[in-house]
Amino acid sequence: MLCCSVWRAETTAWCESYDTVQTCAIVLLYLQVLCALIGSLGALYTGIVLANLVLALFALIAIESGSQTLGRAYAGLLAFALLLDIIWFILFTSEIWWVLW
Repeated sequence: MLCCSVWRAETTAWCESYDTVQTCAIVLLYLQVLCALIGSLGALYTGIVLANLVLALFALIAIESGSQTLGRAYAGLLAFALLLDIIWFILFTSEIWWVLW
């Protein structure tokens, strides 16, 4: 129980530090850009990968500029992209499975 409360206190302190969270978000966005660039080299399904690349680059611009309007727009686009990814996954799961075999 003590371990859980210590972990919770450390996590809360980490989340309250805006600079730490922003640095983590930027690193994760650069990883997303890298994955999208590698994924776009393939011959199949590059459209969804490039859409994720554009979204990640937009997020980097929103964070670096510090604009709340761009941040809110990114949040809306991220929700839409998540919905699009889920629909895309449902529609193309069987086709992707058969490409692998």
